[in-house]
Amino acid sequence: MSQHPISAIAALASPLAAVPHGFANAVFSDVDEQAAALTGWNQSYLQLSGGGFHGAIQRVDLGSARLFMEGLGSTVYQTGYLQPGVLALGVPLRCDGSSVFCGTASHRDALHVFSGRSGFEFRTGSDHVMMGIELEPELANTLYPWGNGALRGQESGLLSTDQLALDSLRQVMLMLFETAHTTPALFELPALRAGMVDTLVEKVTALNIAASPSEAPHDVHWHLVQQTRGLVQSQLQQPPTVGELCTHLGVSRRTLQNAFQRILGISPLAYLRAIRLGAVRQALKTAPSVTDAATDLGFWHFGHFAKDYQAMFGELPSQTHKRYAPPLQ
Repeated sequence: MSQHPISAIAALASPLAAVPHGFANAVFSDVDEQAAALTGWNQSYLQLSGGGFHGAIQRVDLGSARLFMEGLGSTVYQTGYLQPGVLALGVPLRCDGSSVFCGTASHRDALHVFSGRSGFEFRTGSDHVMMGIELEPELANTLYPWGNGALRGQESGLLSTDQLALDSLRQVMLMLFETAHTTPALFELPALRAGMVDTLVEKVTALNIAASPSEAPHDVHWHLVQQTRGLVQSQLQQPPTVGELCTHLGVSRRTLQNAFQRILGISPLAYLRAIRLGAVRQALKTAPSVTDAATDLGFWHFGHFAKDYQAMFGELPSQTHKRYAPPLQ
């Protein structure tokens, strides 16, 4: 069975909400809208690569189990968390080699565990397709090694597992998406939905887990990026400079530079610019004017601001504001 690149997801696009038979599919040109499309994940996406955003999501709802397939044509820094007891696993389809998941280099042959006490962080590449499974607590609690409430005590991360078992799970997930495309009416039959869930859970149970995410060594670089994100998010209107970050964190510029290059693939200064541009893009959707949104986030040279904004998002800030501004009465 062929893999589903982002173009295949986009070709079948339809509104993501209110779709019958438990199947939904949509493409996105706004990073925040895609982040919000996976309900229950409490996600925030920060676009890191310029040229506009391109993404797509498919979802299949089986009741106590849900599947998603997410494609990204832009480099994104994802953060989020799931409710306690929900088990969320990721099975990559496409991974361009630059992805970092919870401080560890991501690859196609690793099982990604999104559930965890501290949430997850994921720097994806620009050629990224991830399939995922969400299992409600009544199903998750029946699984080893996550059963008997152990899921509440683990952290997100990568798991090494039996490759044949992982490939088998991947193929079953692809077959379910293909069935959703070709014969969606089958998802209306409770007995068939129950059989699909049983098959999925059986494939997850067959994974031979070789290591637990909580056993991964502490990563200083990842921790520095996490600390920086918290500091910047707490003072977006007047974010710290790189020098101030170094002083607060007690590290040299070279150490902070190395941490960001390894974890996010960009410099600390580029990260500060990206997070402020992402914040002003959100503000433009509700602000009275472009000037109000820009000045509230500390942009004072409007020519440079407009140029940087267009380079990142593929449009001028005035175009974003116009698209979301309420129509004149």
